[in-house]
Amino acid sequence: MAKKTKIFTVAIVTSLLTAMWVAGPKANAFAHDPHEHSHAPATARKLKNPLAATDENIDRGRALYNKNCASCHGQDGKAKTDIAAGMKVKPADLTMLHERTDGEIYWVVTNGIKKSGMPAFKAKAGDNERWQMTLYVKHLLGEHPHGAGGD
Repeated sequence: MAKKTKIFTVAIVTSLLTAMWVAGPKANAFAHDPHEHSHAPATARKLKNPLAATDENIDRGRALYNKNCASCHGQDGKAKTDIAAGMKVKPADLTMLHERTDGEIYWVVTNGIKKSGMPAFKAKAGDNERWQMTLYVKHLLGEHPHGAGGD
């Protein structure tokens, strides 16, 4: 009888561990968890923004961001919007992406993230526009304040 109990216990524990493994540790996590790895491939990390962080480029990036991104990510980038609250996979708080390079952000803007529902902008915005949105996301992080020029 003790042998049957041990086998039953091992079977239940194995089943629970398997179910947890299949569901994944972040089943209800944010799509862009800043502590997770980047959604962009390693090659994207090396991409450099060809545009200078000028007031004009940041302002254009803000306008594009407000038109295309703010409904989910919020005007301040913190993803505290009514739309975000109703989403199954929550949008990223963009103010927490300090370790992301311009290239990684640009790659995500360009290609989107399918599992989260974030759209790709490759066909919706030109190359310079996607780089301007990238500049604005970096501006939200405090990395490109107005008047920074190409710094």
